[in-house]
Amino acid sequence: MNTLTTMQVHEHLAGMARGGLVYLVGIGGCGMSGLAHIFLDLGFQVAGSDKIANSEIQELRHRGAQIEIGHREENLDGLQPALVVFTPAVPRDNPELQRAIARGLPLARRAMTLAALTRFCRPVCVAGMHGKTTTSALLAFALRNLGAEAAHAVGASVPQLRPHAAWCGRTAFGECADRLFVLETDESDGTLCQFAPHHAILLNVDAEHLDHYPDLEAVLADFLKFAGQATGRVVWCADDANLVKLFAGRAGTCSYGFSLSADYRCKIQTALPDAPTRFEVWHRGTKLGGFAVRLFGEKNVSNATAAIALLHQLGHAPDQIARAVEEFRGAARRQQELFRDSRFRVFDDYGHHPQEIRAVLASLRRLNPGRLLVAFQPHRFSRTKHLLPEFAASFTEADHLWLPGVYAAREP
Repeated sequence: MNTLTTMQVHEHLAGMARGGLVYLVGIGGCGMSGLAHIFLDLGFQVAGSDKIANSEIQELRHRGAQIEIGHREENLDGLQPALVVFTPAVPRDNPELQRAIARGLPLARRAMTLAALTRFCRPVCVAGMHGKTTTSALLAFALRNLGAEAAHAVGASVPQLRPHAAWCGRTAFGECADRLFVLETDESDGTLCQFAPHHAILLNVDAEHLDHYPDLEAVLADFLKFAGQATGRVVWCADDANLVKLFAGRAGTCSYGFSLSADYRCKIQTALPDAPTRFEVWHRGTKLGGFAVRLFGEKNVSNATAAIALLHQLGHAPDQIARAVEEFRGAARRQQELFRDSRFRVFDDYGHHPQEIRAVLASLRRLNPGRLLVAFQPHRFSRTKHLLPEFAASFTEADHLWLPGVYAAREP
């Protein structure tokens, strides 16, 4: 199956007439629905399909998108798409893909399409195995509060960023060259280096996604190449041993974290239940200011410090950054409280890697003195197999653990 490269998609989009139709196969997922919102913002028509209806599809229909439930060849009948985009979750024998191929329609993968869109702006790419959604959502929200006209594409619903993906307010590609575009860059399918960041934030690197990479060294090589493509600032976490290995002492970068060696060093002042976590950030020995984040756990203080570091590098005043950061209330399924009464508090978290699990459970244990009851569904057979010993050791904080069957995602 021949698909357009990132540069070919970029050139194709630049030549598409406004009002042209983009068809998305698998439109209901978070990444694909985000693309749909961006194309609608740009003045294109949007159509697509998915196996089941959900709130994302409902919102897109409300904006005028034509969406069918179920994948059928005839869904493309009567339509003249200028571009057909599909997600990795869609199998190659999908009837709509097969009809598009038979008709000779231009085909593009989701990652290449997103990467192509970023090349009309100044992309701010947030990369790493854990924390991308919270960090990119916080950064996009803060930039909006600070008056920047920035695009964003975040991998979860964020009540303060509706919708979770949006263009920068200009409908002509030629008017966007100086606008920032905050987004998550996904390493899970081997497309990380399709993105050419203007600025980059690197949160962490682990031996993850080994269904696409042969080993950790290959993952590290991709992250190093990705950072080398940045034309602006590279901000990396000094608490991550693999990032220290790659970037310590490297010119043109700056670090953040709890480490004494970090250029932007964070120090927690107070972390109380039902109150913002308060912390200080010091920039190379000088106090930048006091900050607060309405999220709990050291990991979220670290994520907030990453955003603070880049915002400061971009010239925003510390007191203004602090006000914007404190107003942020988080993203869906990222330590999201679903229920509370006098006996129980129920949280939902998307974390599916042992490091994420340990960090979340440690934060919840500090937050609540009572029993910690955990239900965890392993995500992907390959990840579970590669990291089984680490998974076994990651639930030490739990008093009780329930394990349903493995969720295969797009694995057979």
